[in-house]
Amino acid sequence: MVTSAVKAKLSYKEKRELEILEREISDLNKEKDTITEKLHDASTNFDAIQHLSRRFTDVTETLQTKEFRWLELSLTINA
Repeated sequence: MVTSAVKAKLSYKEKRELEILEREISDLNKEKDTITEKLHDASTNFDAIQHLSRRFTDVTETLQTKEFRWLELSLTINA
């Protein structure tokens, strides 16, 4: 989590955004892991694999965007 010393250098809006990003990143990583497990399951049918593959791509792109924003905020803290 974000420490109080770190929070002191961010505006209220940025602090809140950072906290939300941390939760969202964690949730997206969990979803990505779940999708990966389902894709490795030999009993998953072709239609499900296609759907899961599209979702995996969406989650990965969203995760990358959120991680980049998290990094921007983190660099602001350390500046």
